[in-house]
Amino acid sequence: MAEELCVQLVPLFNQLDISKQRQIEHLVHQQTVTKGTVIIQPGASERLIIVKKGRVRLYQLNPAGEEQLQRIVTTGEYVGETWLLGMDNANNYVEVDTESEICILHRHDFMQLLQEQTEIAIKLLEEQAARIADLRYQTQLMGLPTIEDRLMAYLHHLVIYQGSQTVNLPMRLKDLASYLGTTPETLSRQLNQLQASGQITRNHRQITVVD
Repeated sequence: MAEELCVQLVPLFNQLDISKQRQIEHLVHQQTVTKGTVIIQPGASERLIIVKKGRVRLYQLNPAGEEQLQRIVTTGEYVGETWLLGMDNANNYVEVDTESEICILHRHDFMQLLQEQTEIAIKLLEEQAARIADLRYQTQLMGLPTIEDRLMAYLHHLVIYQGSQTVNLPMRLKDLASYLGTTPETLSRQLNQLQASGQITRNHRQITVVD
């Protein structure tokens, strides 16, 4: 049976040769965590979390104490690199969304890797640029005046990204509502209204945007 390494799932590490991947694998700590477990919170975040299997949610709390989803992190993805590089975590939480297997890489070991493996540092910069672009896009969406505007802009973004008028929502409606700054009930009503007006057709999380 082929050796299964946690780090092989991650674009940050999978471009390295197998011997270097094994070295990194020895530094990570694997564990199984149950749904609802908060694995990163403000003041305790000097860790890189790799999702080996499952799904976690990265979110912030707004002044009213309501969750504002930042993104969903699934198998092969990771979260926490900015905090490892020195950025303070003032208001970010990472919560397990379904029972998951995760790998944890601590700050000291991660910083040592960056010094020894320049390929990782370069890949990290590329990944960070993509994350910044995603956050800017979400900020632009939140600046739109109505939920309908935000939802249609998001759907048109998916059409371009997925290359088809028929798109698959990459997150549950509950998470999409949080991402767009609304409630699941309001989002559901808005989807129904868009379908009734002929702007979209919908089959669960598969949506066709009608030009």
